[in-house]
Amino acid sequence: MLDNILEQRIFRDGLYDLTLTLHEDEYFAAYDHISQENAEEIVKNYLIRRQDDGRPENIKIKHNKNQRLVIIEANLQYSGNQKTTYSPRSHDYISN
Repeated sequence: MLDNILEQRIFRDGLYDLTLTLHEDEYFAAYDHISQENAEEIVKNYLIRRQDDGRPENIKIKHNKNQRLVIIEANLQYSGNQKTTYSPRSHDYISN
């Protein structure tokens, strides 16, 4: 699912407005309902996958049934952040 997300960022007033858009089929393959908790989990996992140090705030989720899209909006805070250390994943390494 994380590979099929369209990302848009706009820098405004010292924050990045982040919009993640995915097809409802992708969303409902992983989740059975629209919820704030699911939106927070998706944003968190998306940022970890990208190794992005932004701290999400004000996460909101919308379901556009006409266009069959799930849209998650958040603000990303970078000022004053410490570098995040991510656990290495086994597929990130090439074995000799």
